[in-house]
Amino acid sequence: MSLDDSRPLPAGKLPNQLLDRFLKTLDCTDPSVLVGPRVGEDVAAVSLSGEDTLVLKSDPITFATDAVGYYAMVVNANDLATCGAKPRWMLATLLFPPGTSPGRVRQVMVELHQAASQFGVSLCGGHTEITDAVTRPVVVGQLAGTVSRSRLIDKRQMRAGDRVLITKGVAVEGTALIAREFAPRLLELGLRRKEVEQCRGFLTDPGISILREAEIAAGCKEVRALHDVTEGGVATAVGELGAAGGRRLRVYPGRIPIFGPTARICKLLDLNPLGLIGSGSLLIACGPEACGDICDALRDAGIPVAAIGEVLEEGSGVEALEREDGRPAAWPAFETDEIARLYSR
Repeated sequence: MSLDDSRPLPAGKLPNQLLDRFLKTLDCTDPSVLVGPRVGEDVAAVSLSGEDTLVLKSDPITFATDAVGYYAMVVNANDLATCGAKPRWMLATLLFPPGTSPGRVRQVMVELHQAASQFGVSLCGGHTEITDAVTRPVVVGQLAGTVSRSRLIDKRQMRAGDRVLITKGVAVEGTALIAREFAPRLLELGLRRKEVEQCRGFLTDPGISILREAEIAAGCKEVRALHDVTEGGVATAVGELGAAGGRRLRVYPGRIPIFGPTARICKLLDLNPLGLIGSGSLLIACGPEACGDICDALRDAGIPVAAIGEVLEEGSGVEALEREDGRPAAWPAFETDEIARLYSR
C-alpha cells in the first residue's frame, strides 16, 4: 500500500506494514528517550535523574461497553508491566455518544476508580465529553509508571535460541467480550446460559490482567522480553514481539493453549481464536537455561504456561512448524481483529 493510497482502511489497529513505514518518517532525537515508537513496542521509556525511568502508555477501549472502565485500567497497566514498570498514575479521557445518561457516565467513573484502587494506581484526572464522534462509550487511558534503569525490560535484548512462552490461553479478553456483548446471539446458536456466564467471567477468571505473571517473570533471570497479547490476537502479538526485538520467531501452533469455552464460541461464530483480541495472555522470551525455572515459578503461582516456540536470527517474520514432525504449518495473519469482524456483521 503506497503512502498516498486513498483506499479506506478496515476497522482496528493500523496494519503493521503501514505503521512501520509511517513511524520511520518520525524522528525522535531526544537522548532521554530509551524506548521510542516502533512496531511491537507498546510503551515509551524516558530516562529521568539517576536510575529512575518513567514509562508511559496510552490505549483506548473501543470494543467493550460493559465494564469499559475496568478494561481501560487493565489493558494500560498490562503494557507497563511488560517492561518491568509499576503502574502509578492514570489520566482518562471519557467519550460518550449523545443520549448517554448521567448515571452511565458516573458508572464508568466508578469502574475506573475501583480498578485503580485494585491495582494501586492514582487516578489523577482526565477529560469527559458527550460527542457525536462516537456511537458507543470510548475510554482512552494514559498511564505512567516507574522502573529502575537496570530493571527495564527491553525487547531488543532477545537472542537467538531464547524460548517463547505464553501464559494462560489465547483470547481471554475476546471470550469475555463476546459473552458480554453478544449473549443473545450465543444463546440463539445453542450455547447454554451457564456457559455464557462462564465466558463472561473470563474478565476476572482467568482474567485479562497479566500483572501477576509479568511481575513473576520480571523477577526471574534471563527474561529478555515480555509482550501482552491484545488486538489482533496471538498471531499478531507474536509478529509484534519479533518486530520489536528485530528477530525472526519460530512457533508451533499445535502447542498454543485454547480454552474449551473459547474454542466453542469461535466455532459457533466462525472466528479464529488466534486472531481474537487477547489481553490476559503474556508472551515471554527467555534464555533456554532459565525456561524451566520460569515455568515452575508461574505454575507455583497457579498460572498456566506453555512453551510455544523460539527466537531465531536477526530479521523479521514468523515461521510456523507442525508440532510433531517439523513440517511447515499455517500461521494466519489478521488485518482486522476477529472481534472487529464480528462487530462489522
